[in-house]
Amino acid sequence: MRVTLSLIIANILVFILQIMFYPVFDDVFSLVPELALKGAYWQFISYMFLHSIPYPEHIILNMFLLFMFGITIERALKWKKYLALYFISGIGSALLYIAVTGAIDVSMIGASGAVFGVMAAYGFMFPKNVIWVYKIPIPVILPIILLALGELILWVLNLQPEIANIGHFGGILTGIVLMSFWKRRIKPKTVRELRDYQFFFE
Repeated sequence: MRVTLSLIIANILVFILQIMFYPVFDDVFSLVPELALKGAYWQFISYMFLHSIPYPEHIILNMFLLFMFGITIERALKWKKYLALYFISGIGSALLYIAVTGAIDVSMIGASGAVFGVMAAYGFMFPKNVIWVYKIPIPVILPIILLALGELILWVLNLQPEIANIGHFGGILTGIVLMSFWKRRIKPKTVRELRDYQFFFE
């Protein structure tokens, strides 16, 4: 739980700095592929802590999802693997976006890729766990699958050109790949203890 809360606090603090020092802060720490691939490697990490200033719902939704799924995954994976999952998912998100779109001069910001990787890991480990949405029980794997399909459709149809939908899908894909490698190293007892976790949203 400590790592999840620390990530949430870090994102909030960076968002405040963004507001205070906009747009210079974004120019330095957002991910611009052309710059990042030529030496500004920190941008592959720093971009995950930036969010859209005109739209506070961007950071609010990301941090809500991280809290919702991250606490359980942190307990299951322990802090080192959990941090690796978070950052590698974010990097995987960016790399897939760059590889598929070829966009090198468009800046990327947001923790969505990293957070979606955490969500994918949760769905991989606990597909039958239930989310209660307005008193309706929903197996967690269902909205995660729909989210992945939705991001692909939005990208293919170019319905949200200002959003890196394929990058979001990249975060999900990276999370699943990592969990496929780690699944045999996770203690079965830990999985059993967390298998009945339920989240209520009303």
